[in-house]
Amino acid sequence: MHSIAYWDMDRLRILKVLAELEAVFEIRMAATLDELQSYASDKAVCAILIGLPLYPNEGIASFFSRFESIAGPPVFVLGDAWKEGNGAEAAAARGGRGCRIGLADIGSLRRRLAAAATECTRNANHTPLFIGQSQGMRQVESLVRHYAESPLPVLILGETGTGKELVARAIHTLSPRNLKTIVALNCAAIPENLVESELFGAEKGAFTDAQRRSGALARASKGSLFLDEIGSMASSVQPKLLRALESGEFWRLGGEKPERSDFRLICATGEDLKTAIQKGQFRRDLFYRISDLPIWIPPLRDRLEDIPELADHFCLKASKGFCELSPAALDKLMGYSWPGNVRELKSVINRACAIAEQGTLGPENIIFIFPEVAAFLPISNRVQRP
Repeated sequence: MHSIAYWDMDRLRILKVLAELEAVFEIRMAATLDELQSYASDKAVCAILIGLPLYPNEGIASFFSRFESIAGPPVFVLGDAWKEGNGAEAAAARGGRGCRIGLADIGSLRRRLAAAATECTRNANHTPLFIGQSQGMRQVESLVRHYAESPLPVLILGETGTGKELVARAIHTLSPRNLKTIVALNCAAIPENLVESELFGAEKGAFTDAQRRSGALARASKGSLFLDEIGSMASSVQPKLLRALESGEFWRLGGEKPERSDFRLICATGEDLKTAIQKGQFRRDLFYRISDLPIWIPPLRDRLEDIPELADHFCLKASKGFCELSPAALDKLMGYSWPGNVRELKSVINRACAIAEQGTLGPENIIFIFPEVAAFLPISNRVQRP
């Protein structure tokens, strides 16, 4: 059972909260605000409740000012109105955390607490963060669990923003190598003249200003090596990577003897490797070497049924539980074709929460930066919220 830390001085409100929530959550009553804040570091606590006092109280005002320093569960404030003079309203406004939940809206509080408990469970179990119940994502999760135990290389395919790195890290987390690090390298973000040294390392003096350093292959030994955007790897480096995969040996730039590294390779790309091979931009033999275990992540437009759960998750994260999506806002999200996929959805929700700060998000809060680049879906094609 998940725990909720609760501080209040209103006896009738305490009794109502206990009656509504005690069957689902363990309620930890805090004697002081300092004790309440200390609960934030307890991983068993999924949310913090504060009963807003109805009389002037400098303690509650100072607690509001400390909201921003709390790294942990979301904080919910119970109270139907601010009492003039208690100092809480100004402090809450400064911290952007002054969301009030009246006891008349206990249903909304229960939904937010349920979402917080789900997030707490996910974090406590260190399970992969695959949100959504679509068939496409269930297939991805099934492949991840099957592939995690294998030492064979994995190739993750999918459009930009679909979560390829998230899948790669999930594979590493579930693998026997999870006690060691996963070293990530974006092949598209490194200048061509530096890719080789980033991968294999370099000896002092190998090139201008070069110092002896280990490359990604050496650092990933006994762990995993994640090469993102492998389709953008310089053609001059591809045969050297292939040799390292085939023989287990590689050479530092300027090195006099080969080195070995025991790593598990995970690659990802949003490019069409078949076309790149036909154009001579990517080696066919390297493709076959890295693609033993393929995973394709479907774009968000093909799994619209995942949007409600994803949107609620991002909303909880961005607003600390102080914003929620209205049906009209969700309908607007469901009608968009999402060229930027999950990354774009997260950005849109972050923007909506920053604009609204608290309360219910309406369609006016859902703003697309480039709405003209993707057509909106007809209502008949939209998936209804469960």
